[in-house]
Amino acid sequence: MSHTKKIRLTLTQKLIVSFAINGICLVAALSYAISGLSTMHSMVDEIARNDIVAITAAITLKDTMLAQERTARKFIILRQSDLITLHGQQSAAFDQALEILALRSRDVAPDRVTSAYKTYSLLAAQLFAGKAVEETAFIKAAGRVEAAIEKVRGEQQQRMKQKLKIAGEREANTSAWALGLSLAGIALAIGIDAVFVYAFSSSMGKLQKATHRIAAGDFDHDPQIPAGDEIGSLSQDFRRMAIRLKELEQLSLDASPLTRLPGNIAIERSINRRLRERVPFAMCYLDLDNFKSYNDRYGYIKASELIKDAGQVIYNVVNSLKDPDAFVGHIGGDDFVVIINNVLAKKACQGIIREFDAMIPAYYSEEDCVAGFIEGVDRYGVPRHFPLITISIAALNCQPGSYATAAEIATAAAEVKDRVKESSGSNYIIVREAGSAAA
Repeated sequence: MSHTKKIRLTLTQKLIVSFAINGICLVAALSYAISGLSTMHSMVDEIARNDIVAITAAITLKDTMLAQERTARKFIILRQSDLITLHGQQSAAFDQALEILALRSRDVAPDRVTSAYKTYSLLAAQLFAGKAVEETAFIKAAGRVEAAIEKVRGEQQQRMKQKLKIAGEREANTSAWALGLSLAGIALAIGIDAVFVYAFSSSMGKLQKATHRIAAGDFDHDPQIPAGDEIGSLSQDFRRMAIRLKELEQLSLDASPLTRLPGNIAIERSINRRLRERVPFAMCYLDLDNFKSYNDRYGYIKASELIKDAGQVIYNVVNSLKDPDAFVGHIGGDDFVVIINNVLAKKACQGIIREFDAMIPAYYSEEDCVAGFIEGVDRYGVPRHFPLITISIAALNCQPGSYATAAEIATAAAEVKDRVKESSGSNYIIVREAGSAAA
């Protein structure tokens, strides 16, 4: 049975999806509105360029026809030649308007006007030529022209009304669809946002609960938030942080209460990790010389301060070498461990000795500093002079395969430490392995 992997979007992707859906709907609404407006603009342009011009031409035809009829009637009575000229001008205006009407009225044929006007023109020509024309026939001819004009004008107006009605319906339809698409986009975006907000709020609640549980010491608590988005990644970070806090808690319990440096468990773990990863490193064993005599002379409080400050000096010197994987530990008493990149081992040893020797005089009285020793009793009860405290460093240059366990390295370092203590003053030695010459 196959399992399909559930796709989870990041918060940014979720916002993009929400905005995209809203944007698509708004763009669709805008496109539909623009399309509708374009159609309406075409219809309005058609009405303005053709229908209104055609209706205006029809009105002009009627006016010029009435003017011609009045001029002809005057001529019958007055017989003035200038009326013939005037009638000709009116006839030319009529022809011009008729031409415009024929050009602009695409759906209305003005042929009936042309036919009726032709009959009227023949009678008018006979009248102005001095021939006898029955007044009744003349009036009827003019009336047929006017009736034809009125019919054409009526048809043209009806045609324009129909176009205006279609434009109005188109406008209402466009507005409704544009509004509907906009509202649909907003509704979808709100719905998606509501789902995302709910999921986000739920995840944040789980993270808040996890924070409280981890703060209370429950480092094994799992928020159970699926991975895939930023909240899921944050949940995984919380889990890693809890695991790390658990490790640090264990290290803290193991750490020295005096120096706050990691203890034996952490030291062994650090060495074993390097052995497991098969990386070269230097294991430095540090021991304070003549510390017991100092403790006997100055007391455990001053001795404890010296141990604490010695740990700080060692830590500061190692930290200044910028090895991100370096480790400083406190075995106990006056014994310390430094694990560092083997290339930096020499600098570490030299720096620690320099800073330690500069620090030590401050822990002795002026009299003891001038004398260069203190009086005391050795472990056998024999009185003797003990030099000021120095530090001995035995460093093993550990290469992959040289040692198998942390215990082997500790044993080898202890052997090298005895060799370093044979010399007076603060000293260090770096060897490839126990029993070899100095590196």
